[in-house]
Amino acid sequence: MAAQMPGPNPVVRYEDEMRRLYGGAIGRPVESLVTPALVLDLPAAKRNIAAMAAALETKPAEIRPHIKVHKSPQLSALQVEAGAIGLSVATVWEAIALAWWGLDDLFVVNTVSHADKVRALVELARDKRIFVAVDELANAESLSAAAGAAGSELGVLIEVDTGMDRAGVDTVKEAISLAESIQRLAGLRLEGITGYEGHCSLEPDEDRRRAKHRDAMDKFLEVADSLENGGIPCPIRSAGGTATWDLTASRPGITEIQAGSYVVMDTFHGAMVRDFENALTVATTVISRAHDRLIVDAGNKSVGIGGGPRLMAPDIAALRFDEEHGIFVAPDSLEVAVGTALRLIPGYAPATVNLYDFYYVADDGVVVDIWPVFPRGPGHHGLLTASGRAQ
Repeated sequence: MAAQMPGPNPVVRYEDEMRRLYGGAIGRPVESLVTPALVLDLPAAKRNIAAMAAALETKPAEIRPHIKVHKSPQLSALQVEAGAIGLSVATVWEAIALAWWGLDDLFVVNTVSHADKVRALVELARDKRIFVAVDELANAESLSAAAGAAGSELGVLIEVDTGMDRAGVDTVKEAISLAESIQRLAGLRLEGITGYEGHCSLEPDEDRRRAKHRDAMDKFLEVADSLENGGIPCPIRSAGGTATWDLTASRPGITEIQAGSYVVMDTFHGAMVRDFENALTVATTVISRAHDRLIVDAGNKSVGIGGGPRLMAPDIAALRFDEEHGIFVAPDSLEVAVGTALRLIPGYAPATVNLYDFYYVADDGVVVDIWPVFPRGPGHHGLLTASGRAQ
């Protein structure tokens, strides 16, 4: 997909470089990869995208999937092709990367304050439909001034703290006051509210999770209703992650959900949501077969943190993950030799993907392409420098 922005395209350049370096694996079986390696089962990912699209046909909300999980322009494009109304991102450089790829309607689901990030965001908004979260007047005023200097208009959604104890306004009164102020600021377009009920995902008990979710959405929608009753339009009510996607999408009044992990899945989300397949794995190799243990070459520097990674097979318990070692409990009778290729399902996909430069894209166990993970971590590939920003 060709980008529609001026200058050299860093995303395509990076993709070309990854394919040059690692494209020799195309056509080879996944079992032959140098490990650890990040593997995307493309048919499974496509089935997950299609399953979510089909499920939402009967619900009041649409989806603006969060790409912070997979950080892939190609997967993002597939989600849009399947009916996503836009895309959610965590960082300004993720938004720039998707814009370079030719994608639009991008929501930075975070407050942004650094001057260079703000400048890049409003410059992007000259040619793209861009939104960002706000939760205080001073930040909104900074965004307004930057948009005026850039000659652009930036969409804003007021962030509501639904129980995460993170960013966001805490009360209806705060939301109304901020909304009234934003309406008077040039260069800003108040589009509605956003909130993330991520604390509900940390509740393993389904009944308690549902109760916490109900309380969170009650507070969230009270803000929306109060704005509307006060004459302030609130057309967008954006919330929801993969662990609560069905509850959030089914709630009248919610217009869109931001679920992201459903595309690839992991053990953390899989314990609560069983509607999607594990499309993401880390290829690994057995490097030691000590007494009662099986050790692979994928440690916590390769699988990330959280959720409890597990082997696809054999079904044995993880003892621990050191930096370069994954250590599993395995009886001596288990016939798995040193050198055997295995696959790990990540515990928490966003933390795993962020460790890699690219995916080995596989179909039926064979590598068919190399897709970049771009951009990842705090590194922004120069997209926020004077030479790299959108002009």
